[in-house]
Amino acid sequence: MNQTWHQSLFASTWSRNLPRDVQSEIMAAASSHRLEQDAEVIRQGAPFSGLICLLTGEMHVIGTARCGDELLMGVLRPNDWTGFLAALDQGCYAFSVRAMTECRVARLDAAATQRIFERDLARFKLLLAPELVVSRGTYHYFVETSYRPPMLRLAERMIGLGRWPYSVATGEASRLEKISQTDLANATRLSRQTINVCLGRLAEQGIVKVGYRTVEVIDLHRLGLIATGDLVLE
Repeated sequence: MNQTWHQSLFASTWSRNLPRDVQSEIMAAASSHRLEQDAEVIRQGAPFSGLICLLTGEMHVIGTARCGDELLMGVLRPNDWTGFLAALDQGCYAFSVRAMTECRVARLDAAATQRIFERDLARFKLLLAPELVVSRGTYHYFVETSYRPPMLRLAERMIGLGRWPYSVATGEASRLEKISQTDLANATRLSRQTINVCLGRLAEQGIVKVGYRTVEVIDLHRLGLIATGDLVLE
């Protein structure tokens, strides 16, 4: 495994804090392959086949409702891992992960994941930690976010999409690319018309720049103040 792999596998907030012996076992067991744009590395409802680390490119985490509607749940960027929930119970994946560009990914297959992380309770807790972050975020959403005005909901969701879905980081968020206003509408459970109005107001204030399937955050600080309700646009 080359040095580039090493840097990518252990550059996330989760993987870089893993014990050295666990990192060594992951490096020895992981394999990589290339994905074409629009390919699915994880399919919702499919049996667990391993943890995935994105090495290059960008992928979207997508949940599909029974009616067929797709919900953008997160954006994966280089060094990000996913697949933790299914790894915990060896069940089916709860969402799909789709390549939005040509990507290269590393996979830690199901057998290796089980061998490395189910050896004892301490190791299993390492696997559990990212999913606990998601659970806390979900509770926050239902208690707070779903009752907030549309502008606050959009601001908070945009910041969330700019970070690794399992991250508790509060710093910079990445540029949002290949995300349409429809994606943002589904991700916030707001109408397309409402998203248009909110993005227009944010663009007028120089907080975001809206392009074709791209929403770029220009002023993360002010967007964060809007998300917390400490800044209200006139």
